[in-house]
Amino acid sequence: MKKIRGFACLILVMAAVLSVASCEEKADPSYEHMVGVTDFELASFLPVSQLIELEASGVAYPEKYTLKWRIPELYEDTLTGSHLTIRTPDEPGYLTVTLYTQAWGYYELDNSKSAILIDSTKSLTGRNFRGRLITDPRDGQKYHTTYVDSLEWFSENLKWAGAGTCYTDCDVLQPIFGRLYTWNEATGGVEGSGLAGGPQGACPEGWSVPTAEDWESLSKGLNKGVPMKFLSNWAGLGQKLTVEAYLNGKKLWPISPDNLKTNDVFWNALPAGYNMRAEGIYREFSSYGMWWSSAKRNDSRAYYRYIYFDADYCGVNYADIDNVAFSVRCVKRRGGIEPL
Repeated sequence: MKKIRGFACLILVMAAVLSVASCEEKADPSYEHMVGVTDFELASFLPVSQLIELEASGVAYPEKYTLKWRIPELYEDTLTGSHLTIRTPDEPGYLTVTLYTQAWGYYELDNSKSAILIDSTKSLTGRNFRGRLITDPRDGQKYHTTYVDSLEWFSENLKWAGAGTCYTDCDVLQPIFGRLYTWNEATGGVEGSGLAGGPQGACPEGWSVPTAEDWESLSKGLNKGVPMKFLSNWAGLGQKLTVEAYLNGKKLWPISPDNLKTNDVFWNALPAGYNMRAEGIYREFSSYGMWWSSAKRNDSRAYYRYIYFDADYCGVNYADIDNVAFSVRCVKRRGGIEPL
């Protein structure tokens, strides 16, 4: 028994020595760390079939190194060089780019980034329309509309490029998600009240930025003829405005049992996120949709309504009129012949 135990102890000691040796081989002390990082710029959203430039940067030392690019959606093999010109795929989908920096005697650096490939005619699916199709004479942009209670609403976000920005400054998103406007950009700095009594602002002629009364009219159409106060969270109404849309075949709103996305009045709410203009920050794409009203809380803040993917209500809050940018839906009184 003593010999067996001694032999077992010897095996354990040898295993421990081998383990240490293995660790030393993995962390070779002869290797050094590069100074800097491997980096390149890649927009979060890219158009299909478009030439883009990729430029590597970030490594300060050593002076000599090799750069390799891996783009599986386009090439089977890796590409080399500090600068690449590539054409994005012809169909909507996703693009992943990984950059490797290698040098003899140094640990490898790598960086991977992804982009969503957008086709303005194919990428967004799932919306439903029942109203008119109107044209903005300023730029030729077309908008579907819907009739709710006594008003006609845009059933997609405003996309006039005379003001505002696209999410992450990616103009490829404008045709399907519209633009994000500060309150002053949306309204021209003019407050509004009364039914269809808002300012034209960034809207086409004959249309206006919705007032508190316009929003209450919308709640009435959603709530079996019973309006809800503007300064209240509309329980159950958020999901009635939300559409189960898909971006490149994937659900745009995350799945939630608390928001069933029934899109009752064809308003087609999308989670276009928001922008903090001064900081250059873009957030909450695919989680929140926010839309301005023309009603102010005070001299520096105005009210907006919002929908969150994980809640059934349509909430109300207020934000800075000069810095925070949200989506805009234009509205007008009902009139003329309405389609069935």
